[in-house]
Amino acid sequence: MKESIIILFIGLVFFLTACAPEESAVADIEMKSQEELSNMTDSYAREDYRQVMSHITQEAKSFEAGVVLEKWIIRTLAEEALYYEEDLSEEEVLEISRERLAEDLAWKNIASTKYGIIISRDELDEYINNITNLYESPLQLAYADILGLTVEQLNHEFDEDVYEKNLMWEKLKPELEKAYETSDQSELVERFNKEVNHEINR
Repeated sequence: MKESIIILFIGLVFFLTACAPEESAVADIEMKSQEELSNMTDSYAREDYRQVMSHITQEAKSFEAGVVLEKWIIRTLAEEALYYEEDLSEEEVLEISRERLAEDLAWKNIASTKYGIIISRDELDEYINNITNLYESPLQLAYADILGLTVEQLNHEFDEDVYEKNLMWEKLKPELEKAYETSDQSELVERFNKEVNHEINR
């Protein structure tokens, strides 16, 4: 249970780039080995994660970005600290963060305007609670610490857009299955990603 919830928490951020194009800025970044990642999941306590990520909020502020982009910069820096084998340059951090923000906006715009996927505040709060009330991982606790938030604020405010996208995807899949006439998950992702890329590049 512990490992699955940690993976879920980690996966919520990575879901945002699951539909990213192959030429994505993250495509060629070398990840830490599976052994290193497993060791971190198995052995890291709250303080260990806090030390690894202690620099990210101050570093994010140095970019002097707006509030929305700064959130994505924080996420990129957190992923770099936790999962990437190599350090990113400032240009790479900005490129990845801007790319993810643009993808997120386009993704949600198409889901809502073309396919009618709308999430109410009550739906989102219930969804977040159902996921996060099961377990508070050391990673999640540390992430909240470095942001100066409670875990509830982290989930319902800072990361609510991540949960919203996951909930939207659950509702979007049946609509895409009808539109694309397939239930193949990979094809759904690939074809919807083409719509998103078109929206971004038009």
